[in-house]
Amino acid sequence: MATHSQRLLKELKEIREELIGIVAQLKPEEFDWHPRPDMKSAKDLLKEIGAMEKICVNVAAGGPKLEWERAISWSGTDQDSMLKDLESVRAETNRFLQSATEERLQKPISLPEAWHQYFGPTVEAEELVRWVARHEYYHVGQLITYRWLLGYNPYKQGAPA
Repeated sequence: MATHSQRLLKELKEIREELIGIVAQLKPEEFDWHPRPDMKSAKDLLKEIGAMEKICVNVAAGGPKLEWERAISWSGTDQDSMLKDLESVRAETNRFLQSATEERLQKPISLPEAWHQYFGPTVEAEELVRWVARHEYYHVGQLITYRWLLGYNPYKQGAPA
């Protein structure tokens, strides 16, 4: 039977592969496009995905809650640079999961007060990483919808693997 760590690593890998596949299909002008003025662009969604992962995994690993806008020092704002930065964040997540014991992943950790409304005062590290996966997958679906709004029907042009 696979450990929590092994299952999370597999799930995160599959979701990231789908994200990369969708982002790779975006034209540069589509990367900055947003369906409405009050919605985020694909670029902004990648920033959110990266910041959420960095912050949550840092807390899961026992570190402090990082500031949202400073969690990641982005090397650029083009697709390739941002995907590379996301892979650096993912490498940190993978190292945490590969080194974490089952006991560590299941042990409740204290959360910042602002997070209590979402998880309560404590949550297992494994659940924070699972949240990272759910959050990224939600945005993968959002990006698929964005592409659809731009005229790319995934049923006619092949859905991402």
